[in-house]
Amino acid sequence: MAGALGRAMRLVALGWAAAMLCATAAWAQTPARSVAISDLMGLGPAEVRARLADIDPAWPIQPMFEIASPDGALSFVSLDQLMIDPVAARRLAMYRTYADPVAWEPYVECRTAAQRDDRAPTPGVMVALMFRGGRLAGAFGAPPDTERPPPAMDPAVAQARQRHPPVSPFTAHAGDLPLEDGVAFLSRWTRPQLAPGVRLSAVCAPTPPPAPIQRAPHHGLDASDWQGLSLLPFAVGLPAMNRQREEARVRGTALLQSLHVGDALPAPVERFAAQHPGVRAYRGQAGYAVLSIDLGGYPTRNLSNFKDAALVGLRNDRIEWISQPSGLDSVGPRPSLLCIDTDGDAAAPRKGCHGWGQFTP
Repeated sequence: MAGALGRAMRLVALGWAAAMLCATAAWAQTPARSVAISDLMGLGPAEVRARLADIDPAWPIQPMFEIASPDGALSFVSLDQLMIDPVAARRLAMYRTYADPVAWEPYVECRTAAQRDDRAPTPGVMVALMFRGGRLAGAFGAPPDTERPPPAMDPAVAQARQRHPPVSPFTAHAGDLPLEDGVAFLSRWTRPQLAPGVRLSAVCAPTPPPAPIQRAPHHGLDASDWQGLSLLPFAVGLPAMNRQREEARVRGTALLQSLHVGDALPAPVERFAAQHPGVRAYRGQAGYAVLSIDLGGYPTRNLSNFKDAALVGLRNDRIEWISQPSGLDSVGPRPSLLCIDTDGDAAAPRKGCHGWGQFTP
């Protein structure tokens, strides 16, 4: 339980640390390029990015969430994710899955925001862009309950929030599979649509290498040392665990990239899951199902083995939506939604769920 609570608090802290960094530090540097949403409407993701900053056009753009609709496929990506250097994206995935630190690599950091009137800018991590048929059709701000920083990290508050999380727009009723009613989630989305005159901005610059850490002389064993020693007998399994994480990351990523909204699965849902290691099938009503795909992680010494996972929604064995993993925003449904029971509590109602609604693919 302590580990689950720590993870929940860590994610909250990560989200707000990233948001506040974008909201403050960027404005003390070179003025950002700023473009009104009205001037970006109808452009593709790469065109929107090019209007906001002169960055490498080869950077991949990965929608965080895609879903079929009667008027064409909708894809969603946060403003900061649209502008992320692939090196930074990889480092974020490593942080999400508790990977060991690696040597610093140079990368470009883009700090993004949406400016409404004379109010404080909304950090790009909280801005969702919606593309219809590959063309910008709207931009949305943060849900109202995330506009304010959370209160002090009181463990009791964080624990209560984890056990009974806020209602998600991606489920119509507690205990439902995510998006069982398809695009109807838009009627429950509390994100406000940004007006055409709101300006999106980005300022991008190479990041300097981190300053060396000066460590004080260490004498004797401290609490961290003793904790490490107590876990030493379990470390014998780390090499095998890390091999599995790497294999799942490579295998799961390749499988996910082969799936596209609107395509039919090559086999019925349950058979498809049985044919692919790391894939689970969850059956809903009237031909609806959700797949979870294990996306593994990078080498770690954390025995809790946190891993990334993607979700795929299907109706009558045809792909209706795909949601990529993310730790900082609510642009698409997360695997933890599989772990909400019919009372709205985070629990273990489905395979892969454990503790207080923790999901392991």
